Amino acid sequence: MVAHANAIGNRMGSGDNALNLIRLVLAVLVIVSHAFPVGGYGPDPAIGGLGLGSFAVGGFFAISGYLITQSRFRSDLKSYSIRRALRILPGYWACLFFTAVIASGLAGLVRGGWSAIEAAKFIGWNAVMVKAGGSDIGSTLAGLPYSGAWNGSLWTLRFEVLCYIVVGVALLVSFVRQQRAVFPAAFAGATAGSLAVHAADIGGIPADLALLVPFFLAGATIHAYADKIPCNNAMAFAACGALLVVLAVGQGKSLSALPVAYLLLWLGLVIPKPLAALCKTDDFSYGTYLYAFPMQQWLVIGGAAQFGPTAFIVFSILATAPFAVLSWFLVERPANNLFRPRRRPLYATAAASNNALSSNTAG
Repeated sequence: MVAHANAIGNRMGSGDNALNLIRLVLAVLVIVSHAFPVGGYGPDPAIGGLGLGSFAVGGFFAISGYLITQSRFRSDLKSYSIRRALRILPGYWACLFFTAVIASGLAGLVRGGWSAIEAAKFIGWNAVMVKAGGSDIGSTLAGLPYSGAWNGSLWTLRFEVLCYIVVGVALLVSFVRQQRAVFPAAFAGATAGSLAVHAADIGGIPADLALLVPFFLAGATIHAYADKIPCNNAMAFAACGALLVVLAVGQGKSLSALPVAYLLLWLGLVIPKPLAALCKTDDFSYGTYLYAFPMQQWLVIGGAAQFGPTAFIVFSILATAPFAVLSWFLVERPANNLFRPRRRPLYATAAASNNALSSNTAG
């Protein structure tokens, strides 16, 4: 039972939110971020140590942390795993085929350097997330400002899947279900690790984890206390103030996760209903995220970068939108509809979920 009528958990429980719209906006911000290096205009904009792209991807992970943790409390491991796989993999695999065969294949016709073997290697390695999308196919991108990746957005997805797996397995343990304090403890540990990694200037996978995991755990932590945390303007102003302080001291990568998570969830609940309704049943954010990078590379091949960053960003959004819509209606939504499990009642917190489940089992 939710303790406060205006708590985030109570408001989210109604299903009346604009999170799909917010995720679409975040996906567009990723397009803006990538436009700079892909178009040859320099690095993406950053403030306080946090790049625009890192902010947008972190926002994705923060929202995901809340919703995925909620989903796991509502589902057994089998149902949860099937639903997560159907949500991520079909769209991802379709995009890999598009990138390797169509986008880079057409580039090969124009510029040369494409081979079926290289395309198959790209699909094979990335399909099981051994690689992270960040590779050329043959030499089809040779000479371009960003010549190392046909789809540089895909690097985050293996970390997203890793978070899904960890949440799925961790909630098999009754202690984790019973003790909501596990979530802020994990968040605090991840934040400390992030500070250490960034202070030591360690790159590669440790840096990726140091960026993304705190955002995911920030969302999970808010879910754990969703019956206590109010959704109001005062908390939003406090979170905004905390974020500004963090950015001012240059610790955006390590310390912005919690205020960003709260602000995005708050926005998801206060955005006017007519706006929220635009994406209430259709989620185009994932397709936008998947297809933007290869479309931007194609725009560079076609000469669109010569018109400057603003025009290039507009062209990128317009070029990506049809593929995002097709991805949703032809791949993602049909895949989601393949499996509709009967869900447990929605519980706002780990403690409430465990207590209710224990009562049901005893009865």
